Formats: sequence, C-alpha cells, structure tokens
Amino acid sequence: MSTAVKEFVLTYVMENISTLKENERFFGPIDHFNVPWRIGCVRAGGFFSFYVFCDRPKDFGEWAINTGITFELISATGKSFKKTGKDCNYGTSRQFSSWGFSQFVQWETMEKEYAMNDRLVVQAHVVIEKITGIETPKIRHFDESRKILSDVTLIVEDKKFYVSKMILAVQSSYFNSMFYGEFQESKKSEITLVGVNAEDFHYFLELLYLEPTLTNSNVEGVLVLADMYEARNATRLCEEFLIGKSKDSLRNKLAISMKFQLDDLKKHCVESLKSKADIRAVLGSSDGEPKFDSSITNYLLEKTFSLPE
Repeated sequence: MSTAVKEFVLTYVMENISTLKENERFFGPIDHFNVPWRIGCVRAGGFFSFYVFCDRPKDFGEWAINTGITFELISATGKSFKKTGKDCNYGTSRQFSSWGFSQFVQWETMEKEYAMNDRLVVQAHVVIEKITGIETPKIRHFDESRKILSDVTLIVEDKKFYVSKMILAVQSSYFNSMFYGEFQESKKSEITLVGVNAEDFHYFLELLYLEPTLTNSNVEGVLVLADMYEARNATRLCEEFLIGKSKDSLRNKLAISMKFQLDDLKKHCVESLKSKADIRAVLGSSDGEPKFDSSITNYLLEKTFSLPE
C-alpha cells in the first residue's frame, strides 16, 4: 500500500479583475502540510504576475521545502495556460518567501482569453519533494516511556510503537484479527508492519486513541491507513474533519472523497459549489490529467447550467 503523496492544489477565483490597480496584490492564505501557503497575483508593467508564497515565520528555526509547482490559468471553456517550475524552493536560507513568474502572461491576453465576467480562475499544483525542519506537533507518545502500559510493540520503518492490543482491536478489524485471531502474529510481542510510513502511522494511532490529531497535512495519510487497516471509525472522523473543519480547497476535498468513497464529503463539496467559476476551479483544465471519474465530471458540467457566473 503506497503512502499519501504530499501534493495539493491552491485555487483562487479572482473577482473584479478590471479594478486591479498597478502593483496591487491579490492573495488569500491557506494551510497545507503545517505550512501557510497562499497564491499571490499582481498587475505589473502590462503583465499578469503569478506567485506562490510560503510564509513560515523567520524566527521558526532552520527549515526547507523543495517543491515543483505548475501555475495555471483556466478559461470558461476549460482551456488553460500553464508554466512549470521544477526547483521552487523555500526556507530560511532564501531571501524571499515566494516563487513564480513576474511576466506569467500579458494582461491583455489574460483578460481576453481567460477571464469571464470580470472573474479569473488561477491554480497552483504544488508537489512537495522534500520537507525538513517542519512537522505537525505530536499529541501522544508511543515511545518506550509507554512500554509499561502496552502489550505489543509495532515496528514501522525501524521505529517502535508501544501500544495496546485492545484499543487497536476495537478500532480496527484488521488488528482484531491479527491480535486475537489464528494468525501467528497473535503470539508475538513485536510485529513489523511493512509498506507504511512511520509519520503517517503515528497520526493514525493518535486518531485510534481518539486524539484530535487531524490537520490538512496528515488527513490523507491517515485515510490511507484507515482503509488499509479497516478502521471505519477513523475513516468517519477523517470525513467529519474534512467537512466541518478543514480549510482545504474543494478540488482537493472532492478528489479525496472520490479516492476513498466518502459519500457525505462528496455531497458537501458539490453543494458548496455556488457559481460556474467555482466549478471551473474544481474541474481544472480540459487538457490536463482527469482529476475525477466521468460520472462526477459529467454531473458538475450539467450543474453549470443551473448556476450563475
């Protein structure tokens, strides 16, 4: 079973394009992987400038994020204009917290070919290749200090997790069978789990212990393990977080709902689409890889006829 890829899409539906003044910035904050990211757009010298900001405080300590970013404008017809940066790096060693294109496209071209009713859909697809010095704080420890309270040790990527068989078995039918079934693991005090990321597994365990661990950073990794280990309550808690607390984009949420068959989340995402621009932002460009299956794509396209611009 593969671990969750650290990637996300920032989406921004810009309003009142014609009123954007020279050197005036439009941007909105959003958080992914425990880092505040945001899109920034500027009108400068006859061009539309397009950036992705990573606003980690300078006094945070040593940190670095290596990314690849695809910057994209999306028209009403699904036509898109893209530029890609392969080494868009951020961190304490860099003077600026942004990466992008000062002359992404001519302003006139943007208005004629990609804006509609004074609105513009912009997206940045960010793939995190390496991240150091930043992690989501741990709520509960599963190290040797918990050994006296545990009756089994799970080993993931050479890291030991001291846990309770009963707590895991109640939450997961997979672990229930492993610990109390006829498998040879039921008699072992140490069990190695393969194909699992230790960081994701830590947050998964926290959720099984009913800790409020979920963030935009870790929820997809936890969902992968909840599916892998047949932990239905963990899946439900992830879905409730994505519906009620997560500030992630509708595009990312809808993709997660399809990947893990989360029907309530899918319904929430569809009902949250209030305009044709919202749907264009979710669907993305027509020349990219399909983000959703044909059934949801066709449904969204049909819904555009009942929505305002």
